Amino acid sequence: MQELLDRIMKEHESLPAAQRQVAAYVVNNAMQVPFLSITALAREIGVSDTTIIKFCNQLGFDGFGDFKKVFVDDVYSRLTMYNKIANNNTVSVKKGTIFDDVMCEDIENIQATLTNPTNLENMDKLIEMLQNTEEVYAVGARSSAVLSDFLASTLRYLGIKVHTLTGGVGDYLDRLFAVTPKDVVIAFSFPRYTGFIVDILKDLHQRGIKIVLITDTGLSPAYPYADLVFQCSVSTNGYLPTYCSCLSLIGVICRNASTALKHKAAQHVRDLESKLLEHGVLH
Repeated sequence: MQELLDRIMKEHESLPAAQRQVAAYVVNNAMQVPFLSITALAREIGVSDTTIIKFCNQLGFDGFGDFKKVFVDDVYSRLTMYNKIANNNTVSVKKGTIFDDVMCEDIENIQATLTNPTNLENMDKLIEMLQNTEEVYAVGARSSAVLSDFLASTLRYLGIKVHTLTGGVGDYLDRLFAVTPKDVVIAFSFPRYTGFIVDILKDLHQRGIKIVLITDTGLSPAYPYADLVFQCSVSTNGYLPTYCSCLSLIGVICRNASTALKHKAAQHVRDLESKLLEHGVLH
């Protein structure tokens, strides 16, 4: 299934507009495809049954049933693995095996992210944005909120005015409305994509606010609203995505920002650490 999803992502831009809608839905909701009829799928996406058939034909399938079978087989394989884990209490792991597997995956993800041509091309543009903006807003939800907070706290350490936007109760909408076209929003969005983050970015985009999106290599529904996109490889053979590549990308952003700000950042860090020592925060 992953090979098929990779192919859909590769061919996405060459598809007609209606078929691009199908592509985006399939990539972002792959686990739902096995449970939908062609009519239900068409209704979910807002296209016709014919559009879905043409999409499947474009990918070399005889029809939707042939296409759907790839996703059904994948779901069955995942369920089998789940049952093994859930029902087998005698599973043992050789010492070092999981550590080695995770290390190899993390290295591959970091390398793929930090050598991504789009990321390399956009880095200078982002640093220029940070130098010329009045304020920065970092936004993320669920696990991405941790990444957002980490980026914000590190940039603040360099003297950049950074605020975090989070949903829920409080003055969230007030703070969202305070963002202006003079500001920059850096958003984190990873599968499964959080709906209200996409809604936030859509609203900000319509108001002419610059948006930097840090996401995975899939077809994020937030893509249409971003001025710059950084892609992080988060693939894993485990059951949770790995965000080590995103942390590495944050490190690159902050290191480049500190270099660009030079003496201003150094002065701010010195003054800040002096205060932190004075109040006993640091030892």
